[in-house]
Amino acid sequence: MNRDPSLAFRGLLVTQVALTLVYPFLGEAWGFKFLLGVFLMLALYGGVSITVTKPFKLWTSLILGVCFVGSYWVVAATDIHQIKIWVGLFGAAFFWFTAGILMKYIFSQRSQVDLDLIYGAVSVYLLIGSGFGQIYLAFAMADPSAFAGVEVTSDFDKVSRSLSYFSFVTLTTLGYGDITPAQHHVKVLAYFEAIIGQLYLTILVARLVGTYIAQSRDK
Repeated sequence: MNRDPSLAFRGLLVTQVALTLVYPFLGEAWGFKFLLGVFLMLALYGGVSITVTKPFKLWTSLILGVCFVGSYWVVAATDIHQIKIWVGLFGAAFFWFTAGILMKYIFSQRSQVDLDLIYGAVSVYLLIGSGFGQIYLAFAMADPSAFAGVEVTSDFDKVSRSLSYFSFVTLTTLGYGDITPAQHHVKVLAYFEAIIGQLYLTILVARLVGTYIAQSRDK
């Protein structure tokens, strides 16, 4: 049976945008956030399963997703500080691994660009930002002085939202300055993310959109 990645890319993008808009307003609704996490994991795994056929990559994606959502739920139930670090590490690995798989597929299809491929490219951009948000979270949990402007308290979810916000502000080079990296290794990550964000938009997404417009005119 032929598998069409278009629905997976559309669903993945809609899921990511919806969760980005809904998540900050959930407050202490841990159960609902857990269900949203499972939904996101399944959406990402669906995108991976459509674009690759190697069982190793499929199983790796699934295992990372389960570890990410599972460790998040353990933190919600027990508030063990060490597990909070693993949430960030598993989250970064899951988002970046998925982004890498989808990006490889997008590059392999760049000779024939359609709107669904652009959806996939935008999804990868959001995955990159989400991955950096998770690795920032891991660093903040390991070293509370890693960031200025973020008070690392027992409210794990609040810290997570703040660093996710910082990640996307950095990825888009807005640089509001309300949250800043205070340790050298975090500063390196921050400017590395800013470079990736700009190169990704100007090289890959712009090229895909330009090719799509040119192909549309030729039809």
